[in-house]
Amino acid sequence: MYKPESGDFFISIKSDYENVKMLHAYEEKEDDNKLYASYYKKAVKEKKATKSEKKIKSEKAEYIKKPIDDFEEPFFPCFFYRRERIKDVENEAKIYFRIYSLIEELLYKKENFELKISEIENFLVDEKGEDISNVQIIIKVLISEHLVFNFKKNQSGEFLCYSELKSGSEKSKEYYGSLAHELKVKSEKISLLVSHGQTVGNYREHILRELLRKYIPKKFSVATGFIEGISQQIDIIIYDAFNHSPTFIEGELVVVKKEAVRGIIEVKTNLITAKLKESLEFFYNITYPGIFNPDIPIFKGIFSFDTTYTDANSIANYIKDFYNKPYLNEQLQENLTRDLICLHREISCVTVLNKFCVFSQYMSANGNDDDNYIPTLLSISESRNLDVQTAMFLSLLFDYLDVDYYGKKSTISSFARIHNSNTVNIKIENKLTKDDWYPTSASKNEHDFTPDSVRKRIHKINDWFNGEISTTDYLKELHKK
Repeated sequence: MYKPESGDFFISIKSDYENVKMLHAYEEKEDDNKLYASYYKKAVKEKKATKSEKKIKSEKAEYIKKPIDDFEEPFFPCFFYRRERIKDVENEAKIYFRIYSLIEELLYKKENFELKISEIENFLVDEKGEDISNVQIIIKVLISEHLVFNFKKNQSGEFLCYSELKSGSEKSKEYYGSLAHELKVKSEKISLLVSHGQTVGNYREHILRELLRKYIPKKFSVATGFIEGISQQIDIIIYDAFNHSPTFIEGELVVVKKEAVRGIIEVKTNLITAKLKESLEFFYNITYPGIFNPDIPIFKGIFSFDTTYTDANSIANYIKDFYNKPYLNEQLQENLTRDLICLHREISCVTVLNKFCVFSQYMSANGNDDDNYIPTLLSISESRNLDVQTAMFLSLLFDYLDVDYYGKKSTISSFARIHNSNTVNIKIENKLTKDDWYPTSASKNEHDFTPDSVRKRIHKINDWFNGEISTTDYLKELHKK
């Protein structure tokens, strides 16, 4: 039988649905380290009495603390919060996560994400073969956690529903999934009507540009064209039109200054290895120090409407090989490697509509705060096959847009509801460098090539991504004497 230890979160099984509370065990030093438990008691607003009710007096919110012996056994552990001692309650954990997933899936299919608890019990017992006592215990645990599920009671009975946070997450996923569906429908229409490959490709670039124009801040313009000093035309350029006028503009075609650019995107109808290599080479060549090495990172993305790749790991493996394996440089007739010699030179994101999204983040090489931070490839997927990949593409792009504090925070919050969902899986696919990697090139004042200064610069860039500091403040520090 489960016995709580200091630091555990748990419930009393004997509690009913309406009154179940999450208890937190701790040792009371002033009482010979005796084990206590506390719970949060919500504030109560005063309610006037009716003929059938008694008057309810207002009460302040407070934490109630009692010796653990004052709570009725048996107990059951909560697992939503991290537990180091999970190995001691493996059986309880299996029951919790199995029933949790079944309930989450069941509510997802219901209007307003809610259902009578009696119907949940009957479904899990009759259709899924679960034990009724296990079902009731886990429902109580989920109610006590308050984060993903809430309890409701009215004249019709007792209900379990998604919390506001969870409901918002599911609606966000559906909304951003609808954007992907919009792209897919338009893409398929042109394929049915036109067989000319170049025309179809141009149209798909157009519909992606139009989607971006709808949803990115008006401060930025979306066009096709050229960056000054770079001869190759770019499918999509996102540039700061508020602070920088284009050097040339004619319809959708522009030529823009390097300092105006915030994102560049290559659009592919079908991402095959040759097309992936072509785009990676282009991004690598134009970001060579001295050619295009902006003070703030720019988004470098590939967006494809289909692919011959069968999984995200295959894409990640090719990207890793691109930056690390020797290749024959035809001009020099030598075998060279494409080293990542400066921060954020690697590809930002490769997304295939409704299939894959592989993206780069700087992460601790071995999970320790004092490790080197190295570029790492991750992927994102959703267990119900919703297109969170396109949402992630947009989310990453927004990181690179220098909007005001509130605008950035609002956008980050919106996308975070997607990433933090239990049905969304973010997986580490590959490290792009060795664990002892550090950049060998930098702009003035960026860092001094020591692991500590590189780590600080990465944290500063992440602060800019997250809207914690403005572009002006970031550049002031970079350009200080």
